Amino acid sequence: MRKDLIIIVNLENGKAQLEFKLPEEFLTERRETEMRMEIWETAGGGRPIFYGNYRNVDQDPMTALLLRPHLWNGRKDPYLYQVRAWLRFPTGIDSSLFKTEDSGKFRDSEDFENRREVYWQRDLAIYDLRVIEKKGIYLNEAEFHPHIVEYRLPPQLSEYGTQDEQMERDLERLARMGANAILFHNDDRKSEGQEKTGQDNAGQKNGVRQNPGTDHFYRLCLKRGFLVKDLWITDEKIPIYRGLPGETTQEMLLSEDGRTLTEHYYYYQAKWSREPVLYPALSTLHRQENGLLSLTVYSNQKKVVLYVDGVLFLFQSAQTGGPEFIFEDIPAEKLPLHLAVEAGNLSTSLTIR
Repeated sequence: MRKDLIIIVNLENGKAQLEFKLPEEFLTERRETEMRMEIWETAGGGRPIFYGNYRNVDQDPMTALLLRPHLWNGRKDPYLYQVRAWLRFPTGIDSSLFKTEDSGKFRDSEDFENRREVYWQRDLAIYDLRVIEKKGIYLNEAEFHPHIVEYRLPPQLSEYGTQDEQMERDLERLARMGANAILFHNDDRKSEGQEKTGQDNAGQKNGVRQNPGTDHFYRLCLKRGFLVKDLWITDEKIPIYRGLPGETTQEMLLSEDGRTLTEHYYYYQAKWSREPVLYPALSTLHRQENGLLSLTVYSNQKKVVLYVDGVLFLFQSAQTGGPEFIFEDIPAEKLPLHLAVEAGNLSTSLTIR
């Protein structure tokens, strides 16, 4: 089963015009061919909504029209269609076209001998992404506020699992953090089913991905509702999820050990996530010039309360512009000192020795 069928989407007036193209390797044989195409819904057990049969696919365009398609809408509704395609060749076709991408062996010897058929299956997201000057970014005509994280692929294999397992875990963490957009650089990038000169589902120019790990990452992002681009224009700093070996930066979200989330992760979680967050940033705990202590707490709640040795010390209301609650002049006459913070239904405590 291959996944490199090229699909170009044009979304206009509530209709999606699709054009299907084969990889170039299948267009070199100038022979009569036949293509069967199906588009399936993925919700409610799945059902086919489009059938198409095409001949002479190297000469005539293969198109489909979907009325009122179900739009992919990011983290809110990452809806995907499934496209299935069968390409039949006459006898005498170059047998190398029927080899699988991984092993180089024939996909199905009986199928190869009798039907000369190649099968594609891939996900399809239909959405409209536009940048409107002086207004902002709009996804399906609704304003979109990108919460962007720069991402780099994990190693193929490490003590934390395979690359696929690590990517699954990474995206779960980013979803909990409230991220909805990924900045992803890959020099060998080839679009899963998109030409370099074509347009992707958002109408934005993209390259074409070849790396299997990269392809899988893009599919995971679509399924989980992350917009992935190799360029985002923003005035804000973009945090980096995983650094390069030996790289250190204040904006790193995953520590060098590859396991522990940094304080910056919780800063952005408090800034972006809708889930309640309360996190005392221990790196900010320090003694002021007057001998008293200062501590910063990250939270997305309206009010944070600090207790010192079980006694209410101070409460702060949320300020616009960030998730930081800075508590200063905390008395520290004797140690150990027991601090506790509360916000909403959340609470946490720490002991200073």
